[in-house]
Amino acid sequence: MWCKVWPVDAQLCHHLPKVSENMIDPLRKLYRGKPLTEGEVRTAFEQIMTGATNPIQLGAFLALMASRLPTVDELVGAAEVMRQFVVPVKAPPDVIDTCGAGGAGSRIFNVSTTAAIVAAACGVTVAKHGNMAITSRSGSADVLRELGVNISAPPDLQERCLHELHIAFCYAPLHHPAMKHVAEARKALGFPTIFNLMGPLTNPAGARRQLVGVPTPELVPLVAEALRRLGTQRAMVVCGRDSAASPMCELSISGPTVMCLLESDGIKNITLNPADVGLELTPSRDMEINSPAESAALIRRVLRGEKGAARDMVLMNTAAALWVGKAIKALPQGITRAAEAIDTGRAADVLEQLGQITHSMATAG
Repeated sequence: MWCKVWPVDAQLCHHLPKVSENMIDPLRKLYRGKPLTEGEVRTAFEQIMTGATNPIQLGAFLALMASRLPTVDELVGAAEVMRQFVVPVKAPPDVIDTCGAGGAGSRIFNVSTTAAIVAAACGVTVAKHGNMAITSRSGSADVLRELGVNISAPPDLQERCLHELHIAFCYAPLHHPAMKHVAEARKALGFPTIFNLMGPLTNPAGARRQLVGVPTPELVPLVAEALRRLGTQRAMVVCGRDSAASPMCELSISGPTVMCLLESDGIKNITLNPADVGLELTPSRDMEINSPAESAALIRRVLRGEKGAARDMVLMNTAAALWVGKAIKALPQGITRAAEAIDTGRAADVLEQLGQITHSMATAG
């Protein structure tokens, strides 16, 4: 018996990516089905965030992590490293965020982005963290660009918007430049990874009050506990259900919402139905969109005062944002305040001014 030995291309071998020795043990542990410690995740993410990871190892690491639910230790370790690499934004200590994790493949319009605008019109300061769509039909960055906002505004301009309008959009690629090392792998994998959960855990303004939507009910208590360990003061972590019982990263008016409330006295588990806050159960199909342009058009109609399912969805999620921001004590009160901000035109004015300020500064620069 014999085998042919093919010639080796020396130039090709020279360009093969170098193996990261620090990734071998975490990969072996994940392959065996064992969770990583907080320290092990920190070591792995330090390699990833500095571009020291072999691309093959990176893809394997993300895929193995995505094959099961992350542990709280894994979420905390990853977030701690990513926070070290963030480009920060100065913000008031009571700033909130309404960034969701994504990954549910949502077909509905950009609810949390609209809620952020309405909450700002109610006087709550919002540093809205977000990105382009990965699994949904419209990401927060996609729809805000359609709505006339300069999503690439630099941190100093974001700080001005926070001061003057109570809202700024923190475009993730600008604040997390180290993410360039994982962009290609995430796109190639085509499914949600642990990085989908990092957005809500790494707000550039250091928000310690948050409304966070996650794609599965099982993630709700995990993310709530991770937020607690990371120093969050007040949070509502939610996973709603649509008419077909599919999950959504929002409070839902089409089914029950599983949530955890994080306050100074601990974490409470609650299931909320639309009727609990005086809203009717409404089919989610009335809120579905196919593109950022459709989402933007629906948002404009909501901000003009159009009644219907989309408005109720915004009212419910804005109320949650106001609760997180300690502007109200109960959600029904928040629904009333949100409706007033829309019907008086204040919310529409906030959006218009956000577009004007960001683009005027971009032109001046």
